[in-house]
Amino acid sequence: MWFDKLLYPFKVAVAWVMVRLHDVFVFLGMDDGSGPAWVLSIIGLTIIVRILLIPLFFKQIKASRGMQALQPELKKLQDKYKNKKDQASRQRMSEEMMALYKEHGTSPYSSCMPVLLQMPVFFALFRVLASTGPIAEGTYQYSSLGPLTASKAAEIEGSTLFGAPLSATFPTAVGLTPKIVIVVMIVLMVITQFITMRQLTMKNMPESAKDPSNPMMRSQQMMMYTMPLIMGVSGFFFQTGVLVYWFTTNLWTMGQQFWTIAQMPTPGSDAYIKLMGKRRKDYIEWARPVFEAYDNEVRTLDTDDEQGRAELVERTLKKVKKSAPKQKIPTKFGADVTAEQQLSAYRELAYSEWDGIPDERWTRKFEIAKRNAEAAKERKQPQRLTKRERQLRDQAERRRLERERQIKERQQGMSPEELERKREERRQQRRDAARKKKQGKDQNDQA
Repeated sequence: MWFDKLLYPFKVAVAWVMVRLHDVFVFLGMDDGSGPAWVLSIIGLTIIVRILLIPLFFKQIKASRGMQALQPELKKLQDKYKNKKDQASRQRMSEEMMALYKEHGTSPYSSCMPVLLQMPVFFALFRVLASTGPIAEGTYQYSSLGPLTASKAAEIEGSTLFGAPLSATFPTAVGLTPKIVIVVMIVLMVITQFITMRQLTMKNMPESAKDPSNPMMRSQQMMMYTMPLIMGVSGFFFQTGVLVYWFTTNLWTMGQQFWTIAQMPTPGSDAYIKLMGKRRKDYIEWARPVFEAYDNEVRTLDTDDEQGRAELVERTLKKVKKSAPKQKIPTKFGADVTAEQQLSAYRELAYSEWDGIPDERWTRKFEIAKRNAEAAKERKQPQRLTKRERQLRDQAERRRLERERQIKERQQGMSPEELERKREERRQQRRDAARKKKQGKDQNDQA
């Protein structure tokens, strides 16, 4: 079977991890042979896979935030092309959407990566558990599957979870107890799957993204209900060991997301606002007494004691930066940001409302403000024109003046002949002026 051949390296890897984890549990004192050690080896396999996916999980968080941040712009883009169904408009819309994704450093497919990368392990475990019977009986196409020999396969076949064999599915399970255990595992898998998806939709999504007309919100809600349903139906054909794997995965995801929502919530979400309020309260309680003491010391200094003031600023800033990490406030500012500016930034946090949790962008606000001011100054500076642009500008100015003279002369009651004579006089004056200018230039060149 081509699918088994394609999965063979993954099957060997899964079998190797399970067998080695089983050896570890036996070394720690659990019974060898059939028993709970094989159930724990599947749970251990799940944990190892999820640990390996942690870096990708954080990339997923970043990409997901980028997707949520661009939703207002994405909606404007969709409204812009709402009634345009031609191929050219569809192409332009697609190009502008890709530019938006690139600008925010995200992709609509980025959130699927952890699930997609788990799929080979999931299917490999499915096929390993389906192969334990033939391996134990000696009818498998190979004598073993990596370290999974016939004796080891027989141990897995004899291992159960509350009476349900690890390699049994609902249709193949014999007896009422195994079927009840499998149904309970399916229900637990569906419930935990729903909770993990609801966590992201209800607690970690900004209000702007919760609009029912928002395509992303509709997609999230649809997935929240259809995905657990699909997994529930499919669960009747999963082995007990696969159900253990998926249930453990859901529990891990719930815990991981709970930590993420508590420590790194999406800006604008309920969790973010709650965390921001808590951190601001903690920071105010600690920082305001520090700045009150600073103000009292300033009052004791002479008005012209610049050195004393500078020393006080440095001393207070050092004290603030020493405790700021405990308050989870950034401390790294740009090299051109003075100590007094840094202290002012920390003071502002202590006496103003927060519009966001202080992060690296907050520490760079002075650099950003300076860069924006320089850009605005450059925009205000007059642009240097080329020779051709100056000629066109002068011609347009002469035409404007000519029109104004014609209007003025008509208002004075001049006849058409007089108007034509006046125009000819002005033409001759311009020709004379140009000739004199050229003669002066030739004389300069000869000199």
